[in-house]
Parts: sequence; structure tokens; C-alpha cells
Amino acid sequence: MVAADIRGWVRTLRRLLRRGQRWILWRQEFLWLRAQLAIEVMEEVQAPEGVVIQQYDFETRQRFLTAVSSDIAGRLARLWEALPQSWVFAVELNSVTVAYYCFVSVGKVWIEELGTQWSFAPGQAYVHTCYAMPGYRGCGFHSMAMRYVHSWLARRGFREAFALVASGNTPSLRGFQRAGFAVAGCVVHWHFLGRVYRRAQLYGKGQANG
Repeated sequence: MVAADIRGWVRTLRRLLRRGQRWILWRQEFLWLRAQLAIEVMEEVQAPEGVVIQQYDFETRQRFLTAVSSDIAGRLARLWEALPQSWVFAVELNSVTVAYYCFVSVGKVWIEELGTQWSFAPGQAYVHTCYAMPGYRGCGFHSMAMRYVHSWLARRGFREAFALVASGNTPSLRGFQRAGFAVAGCVVHWHFLGRVYRRAQLYGKGQANG
């Protein structure tokens, strides 16, 4: 019993030390992704039986918001109000269950990870807020949706798409890469006492303007 108690105290102490170190000083890296959009690059997306990809805009957003839980709907409704020039692409099962969604925005976009507003030129789009619902992760929906988005944007005259992903988020990165995105740069955050005190400059950003 005493040995078990000691091991429990040691584990607790380690957790506290890790949390303290993360609060005092820690490093976070994001990868800036870029895709040159071309219709001929992406083959037509073949969705499995019972799976469809629906596109919603600001005018039809309520149809999407009523299909997700109230906590998610509230958060996404606020995001949509802030970014009305946005579309949501949702992977739906049997036209009822939302398994995955992502946002695509144009114009001026507040990028939370960079803590700044970013201006995308005409013909450019920013893909963000990609989320697979619990229970549907690892099903390939992110990759499928990204390929669909690539084709959808290219057919509407967009030339480039950008995205930002945490460097450690390998599944998300691979999904973007399968859709023609490539790493064009990175940004590194150093957090000290809960604040970002240094940020590396983004490079290889194409025509997007910070």
C-alpha cells in the first residue's frame, strides 16, 4: 500500500511539474500550407455509399447548425458571424449525421494561431476549423473533404488555397498533402508565463498578405 501511494504521489508531482514547465516556457510550431489549385489535379471525389459532402454558405448556415450539437453550433455560429464570407463543407452520413466539417474563408480572416488578421487576395482561400467528430476520426473524411474542397475552389476560379496546421498534427497534415497542399513555411511561438513573447516570421507565404 505504501509503495502504491508513493508511486501515485510521484505521478502527481510529475504532472504538476509538466504543467508548470508548460506555463513558464514552451514552444509551439505551426506549418503554413499552400496549394496551387487546378481542376485537372484532383480526380472526382468518390464518396462511399451513404456518405455525401454538403456545402453551406452564410445564407444556408442554419441547416448545418441544426445538424450539430448545441455547443458546437453556438461556437460555429459566432465564427460565421465574424467571417460571413465563408463556406462550410460537411461530410454527412445518410444526409443526417455530420461526421466532419471544415471552413473555407476569403478576404480578411482573423487567424487565431497567429494572433493576427490576414488578408487574402482575390483568387485565394483559407481552409480552417477542420474537425472530425468523435467516433469518426481515422475514417479518411478529412482527406476526402480536402480533395473535394480543392476541386470545388478550382472550378470556381480560385488559384491558391492556404491552411495552417500544428506541426505535430500528422493526420491532419497528411490529409492536406493528399489534396495537393505542401508545406510552404512555418511559424514558431514561444510562450512565456502564459503569453506569446516571440513569433518567428512566416516565410514562403505566396501572395497572401499579413
